[in-house]
Amino acid sequence: MLTPLLVLCMVSVGVWATTAIREERQVVLDNSYPTVLYINTALDSASANTRADTSNVIHVNLYPPNQKPAEPRRAVVVLRGEAEGTLVLTQEDPPAGVTRIEGSISNLTSGLHGFHIHQFGDLSGGCGTAGGHYNPFGKQHGAPENFNRHLGDLGNIVADESGVAFVNITDPLVALTGLRTVVGRAVVVHAGADDLGKGGNEESLKTGNAGGRVACGVIGFA
Repeated sequence: MLTPLLVLCMVSVGVWATTAIREERQVVLDNSYPTVLYINTALDSASANTRADTSNVIHVNLYPPNQKPAEPRRAVVVLRGEAEGTLVLTQEDPPAGVTRIEGSISNLTSGLHGFHIHQFGDLSGGCGTAGGHYNPFGKQHGAPENFNRHLGDLGNIVADESGVAFVNITDPLVALTGLRTVVGRAVVVHAGADDLGKGGNEESLKTGNAGGRVACGVIGFA
């Protein structure tokens, strides 16, 4: 069981912001995506995401002793446009656990297509009003495995000769609850391949030169 002393030692490193959200105290140490440490005193347990390239920034979630154990969260995206499909997002261990994105998208051209979570769930003007890639930590565009990436950077999906892409992605930054939640934002599928920030120009570090938006949908709780 983690003691209050341990928590105080960790937080004293340099906390700059503390907010209260639904009886959960969120502590963020820097404006960069953090290592997430989840302490649940109801279960006498703690867990953290441990990507090899994670920064020394720590996001601490402290729950009161009577907090119920976290339950899996699930969301659905219905994609519409030139292409269409349905995706299911599942986070088994919120808020620190990875999120799995599964489903299929049809009516694509064969080959690679950029696949991202965008800032807004506003599709009133079509996919164009979804804004840019979701990027709450002010990073450059990159590959999903890069430290320097937008939170919404999910790389490419691959459509087969019949124009169908089967999606099965697990990502450590995408979350369905807490400060990093993507619920209410939009998934966008692009016409071309994402160069993953390696295109050698300014646009590559913003959008990956993935081209137009051929499908989009809002992420909603299921």
